[in-house]
Amino acid sequence: MVLGGPVMSLISYTGFLFVPLGHGSVIQPSSATLGGLLLAAMFLKEKISASRLAGAIVIVGGLGVIGAESIGHIGADGVQGDLIFVLTGLMFAGFGALLRHWRVSAVSAALVINVLSLLLLPAYLLTGGPARVAAIGVTENAIQALAQGVLAGPAALYLFAVSVQRLGVARAAVFPACVPALTLLTGWLLLGEPPTMLQTAGLVTVLCGFYLAQRQR
Repeated sequence: MVLGGPVMSLISYTGFLFVPLGHGSVIQPSSATLGGLLLAAMFLKEKISASRLAGAIVIVGGLGVIGAESIGHIGADGVQGDLIFVLTGLMFAGFGALLRHWRVSAVSAALVINVLSLLLLPAYLLTGGPARVAAIGVTENAIQALAQGVLAGPAALYLFAVSVQRLGVARAAVFPACVPALTLLTGWLLLGEPPTMLQTAGLVTVLCGFYLAQRQR
């Protein structure tokens, strides 16, 4: 619940109070990938191939290219926000490492985290959450229920837990870093928002890094 559930999400969302979206979309997945590789090697004693390490470095470089347009100016608040994203990225890496270490099944992980999340319900009710939800209408609530309540919640946790158990932490840690690149690609194909030349270069770099990281040797 803390490392991979709502607590991590709340901390991550706090970071966006200090910095633009581009910071979080680059720093958090990069930290998750590098943290996952580090924990896999040092804590779980998984073997990290040279190809996988090189691929992870290339991916982080590609994410830096994608976020270069957003990370232009940074002050004291920016540093604080970026450190929050480093923290949450490492939290997610720790979540994956503990799943593997404790041999927790994907179904159990998803169920436990989502049931324990209900402990936050009283705080939500006391802070006027239902009134704000009602104000945005049925359609928007239905979209958010599907996107946040299913796809980004139990479904994402379950699939990540499956990947950790079947692939190992080192290999699974690479996948979160693909989110920004896939977001650009999806926005282009579904919403008609073509990426800039710099973002395209970053996307290609990330895909090359992903290929390197997933090679068997």
